[in-house]
Amino acid sequence: MELEEYKDKIIEVGLNKLKDSSLTRDIKIVAEGDSWFNYHIQKDVIDFLIEKGYGIDKRRNLAKAGDTLENMVYGMRYKIKHDERTVINYGDESLQETLSMIDRYNPKFVLFSAGGNDVVGEELINYLNHSKSELPILKKEIFFNNVNGPIKLAIEHFIKKVLSIKSDIHILMDGYDYAKPNGKSVARIRGPWILKSMGKKGIVDRAEQNNIIKIMVDIFNEMLNDLSNEYPNFHYINLRNMFPNENQWHNEIHLKSDGYKQVAQKYHDKIVEILGYDPTNN
Repeated sequence: MELEEYKDKIIEVGLNKLKDSSLTRDIKIVAEGDSWFNYHIQKDVIDFLIEKGYGIDKRRNLAKAGDTLENMVYGMRYKIKHDERTVINYGDESLQETLSMIDRYNPKFVLFSAGGNDVVGEELINYLNHSKSELPILKKEIFFNNVNGPIKLAIEHFIKKVLSIKSDIHILMDGYDYAKPNGKSVARIRGPWILKSMGKKGIVDRAEQNNIIKIMVDIFNEMLNDLSNEYPNFHYINLRNMFPNENQWHNEIHLKSDGYKQVAQKYHDKIVEILGYDPTNN
């Protein structure tokens, strides 16, 4: 079966389960996120969770490749009215759609994949000094303050809004693994993301590149872990060092299909841990 046919079939299966009012809410999931939840060219995390038996609506395509945390939470779509010389912002459309689906389907779980594009995507270059500048290559304090300031506040905003709809819902989120600055990109997907920024800043040593990514990903994960301690219904999933080999990655920031299968298993394991039983064993 071709990938497009497979995805159409699996999407229909997930949607039908989500809409089935006779099913327990433990089997139903609303998911919002980036390409780890919606990867057009191969199976992704959500595909594998649907295969396991969870009901997830991918028709509405809440997860979008390349999407940013800021857009998912606050909304960045805008329109310039040239005749009036003004600009309008359409507001938090993505968040409202997520909340609407939670209210409609009453799931027990919300999965959230966000921040990757804000950390090691096109924003990466803003956190780097040129290697010839005699300054620290990573603007660590600036990055730390951004992760523990605006990025953390955006995730907190998402958590609070979701809990305002269903106070007993559980939100699951991972912090990715260490991306690979190898310059690989794939047709139909933008890239490279990391090596381009490194090259512009004269950071050419691979060990140094890997160390920068490790520091940044660790800071992001530590922030998520802090949030999990602050909000009992927010559950952080640690994926660091799960995929150390480059042959496990499709390109710089995306795993191969088998990797996403393993990530899906981690989400499933966390759901089982929360519930105390496996909801997919019918």
